[in-house]
Amino acid sequence: MSTGPADGTGRAGWSPTVALAGTVGSAAVLLGFAVLLGRQDLLVLALPLAVAVVLPLLTRPGRAPVVRVGTGAATLFEGQATTFSQHLEVADAVDVIRLRTYSEGPVELDESSRDFATTAAPNSRVVLEHRLDAPRWGRSRIGRVSLTVTAAHGLLRRTQTFPEVASVVTYPLRAEFSATDVVPSALGIVGGHRSRRAGEGVDPAGVRPFAPGDRLRRIHWPVSLRTGQLHVSTTYSDRDTEVVLVLDSAVEVGMSAGASAASNLDVAVRAAASIAEHYLRHGDRVAVLDLGRAGRPVRARTGQAHLFRVLDALLDVRVAQVSELAIGRALARIPSRALVILLSPLLSTAAAAQAAGLSRAGRTVLVVDTLPAEVVWPEPGPWLDLAWRLQLIERDNLAGALADSGVPVVPWLGSGSLDEVLVGLSRTSRAARVHR
Repeated sequence: MSTGPADGTGRAGWSPTVALAGTVGSAAVLLGFAVLLGRQDLLVLALPLAVAVVLPLLTRPGRAPVVRVGTGAATLFEGQATTFSQHLEVADAVDVIRLRTYSEGPVELDESSRDFATTAAPNSRVVLEHRLDAPRWGRSRIGRVSLTVTAAHGLLRRTQTFPEVASVVTYPLRAEFSATDVVPSALGIVGGHRSRRAGEGVDPAGVRPFAPGDRLRRIHWPVSLRTGQLHVSTTYSDRDTEVVLVLDSAVEVGMSAGASAASNLDVAVRAAASIAEHYLRHGDRVAVLDLGRAGRPVRARTGQAHLFRVLDALLDVRVAQVSELAIGRALARIPSRALVILLSPLLSTAAAAQAAGLSRAGRTVLVVDTLPAEVVWPEPGPWLDLAWRLQLIERDNLAGALADSGVPVVPWLGSGSLDEVLVGLSRTSRAARVHR
């Protein structure tokens, strides 16, 4: 459990309540009329009010309660839940304690847990636990608590604010994703993909006559005995590849509501996390480029630690408008033989135009359509349906233009979504190499 300091930012002392002002005013009026009119009955009425004010004030608390906050877990995945706890330390006697909790980010705290009142005995510690849900990926801060305390039988009040101290990171939920082992460009020395070059590996490439330098264990005895000449079996070398995931974050449509609804950014982030995990698990190098933050790419690396680096970068994906010039400069730095996967809803032309330019320049580019199948609008208007139909027509035209430029567009459907396209891109890349 992560806990924070107990120092509050509010340093003001106790302030009078309406009850104190009303009681003191009533007692003063009664005492004044009792003295001016010489009425002892009014004096008898005023004395209990005066006593009810003086005695509680003489025993007023010197120290206000203090609250610490913490969470049961600092990292979660989408759909998971944890506990949000408030550790209340009460030194002196108070009447009622009201806690208002504020949060930032996608975490959800029940309304009854955000604002409620409680009581506590003096010299006691109370632990209040609440359920904290994480329906969507992102960074959250929770725990800035406004503590309002009433004491002296409701005559005094004190409000103290304690700063935020608990942070929760919600990682995108990665779908079960797998793709074909065939990749357009296999690079490096050792990896999980079969290259087009013969070498040390496990996939058979054929049989050829023995040559000086061949290993004896490679001799293919059935062919050698049949032909009377030594032949050896050849294999394809195992190579790795570099995958660059490009996220088009220029626009966001749809409403994010956990598992029931998703925006295009939700689909893009979850798809990027799934694809990155798949290729990193197979020993490939993965880079991430968020076009909304074109100047802060995640460099291509391998390993399990790099997966968390990628997930951490995906948490910061936000809608941002970037000039086409900046997008072009960022994409121009991508290695020429890398596999570029653009995750885009195809609702803006800037990223699509640059992707087509990369394809014409000889890069291997694949566009993954991240528009949800069902787009949920938070506030549907009378002209929304017509405007959306026109937008979908423009979107289809853009997808057709990309296909004409040699850039395949495939919708994100989870595992196996990219298999057929990757095989086609590999054949195209191989044919281009033979043509040269």
